[in-house]
Amino acid sequence: MSNSNQSVLIAVDLDDKTLWRLSRSYDNLTHLADKVIILYVFENLNRISSEEERNKIVFDKDNQLSAFAQDIREKTGLDIRPVMQKGRAAEEILKAAESYNVDMIAMSTHTQPEDDHTEKHQIGGITNKVVRESKVPVFTFNSNVKLKKINKILLPLDLTVETKQKVTNAIDLAQRFEASIHVVSVYWSKHLEDIRMMLKQQLEQVKSFIEEDGIECSAELIESEAGEKDLPSTILKFADSIEADLIMIMTQQETRLVEFFMGSAAQTIIRLSRVPVLSIIPKEPGY
Repeated sequence: MSNSNQSVLIAVDLDDKTLWRLSRSYDNLTHLADKVIILYVFENLNRISSEEERNKIVFDKDNQLSAFAQDIREKTGLDIRPVMQKGRAAEEILKAAESYNVDMIAMSTHTQPEDDHTEKHQIGGITNKVVRESKVPVFTFNSNVKLKKINKILLPLDLTVETKQKVTNAIDLAQRFEASIHVVSVYWSKHLEDIRMMLKQQLEQVKSFIEEDGIECSAELIESEAGEKDLPSTILKFADSIEADLIMIMTQQETRLVEFFMGSAAQTIIRLSRVPVLSIIPKEPGY
C-alpha cells in the first residue's frame, strides 16, 4: 500500500448501539486513508410488505448514515462518501470494496463480553466471509475492543514463506502511524530444538530488517506451554502484556500460526482480541 490516494471501506451497522465507539478511531483513519466509503446494507428490507414503511425506513437510515458521515468529515477533513445497498451484507461489502477499488475494509464483529481467550464461539458469518474472501486487508474489531491511536503493532511470525510479505506490510503500516513493531514467534515443543533455533534466527533477521527502516522494533521468542492448540491464547496474552494497539495476521496458508483459511485459531484471535486485528491474504505464495 502506498502513502497517497488511499481509500477505506467502513461497513457499519446503524442499529449497533456501540457504533459511537468508532469516533475513537478517527485518528487512525487520518493515517490510513484520504477517502472513506461508509457502507450500510439493508438485508431484510424486502420482507417489509408496506411500501410506505419501506420508504420511511430508507429515509431514516439515509439521514442517520449522512449524519454519521458528516461527523467523520468534520472531525477528520477526509473525503467521506455514504453509500447504502440492499442484499446480503457480506456479498455487498465485498462487491463495494471491488467497485470502489478500496485499499482496506474495516468492520466490527460481535463478541461475548464474558469470553476470556477461549474458543467457545465462532465469529459471525459476515465477518468470516469478508475476511476469507476479501482481496484487500480487513481491519476488524470486536465489541470488547477499546479503539485508540495505533502506536504498537504486534507481528506474530512463523517459518512460512509469506513472512517477508507480512513484514513489508507491517513496515508500511508502522511508517503511516509512526508506530513501533513488536515481533513475536511461538514454539511449543522443547524437543524441536532446530525449530526453536530457526525461529530465533529469523526474529533477529526481521528485527534488523525493520530497524533499517528507522522503525523501533523488539523481538521475542515465547513458549506455548499448552501446545499448538493454545497458540491463539498465547498470542492474545502477549498482546495484552505489551499493550499492543493492533495485531497483524495472515489468514491463508500460514498454517503453523493460523489454521488454513478462517480456521478456529484465526477466528479466536479476531473474536477475542482486545485490540483491532488486521487480516491480510498473501498476494503471492512463492516468496
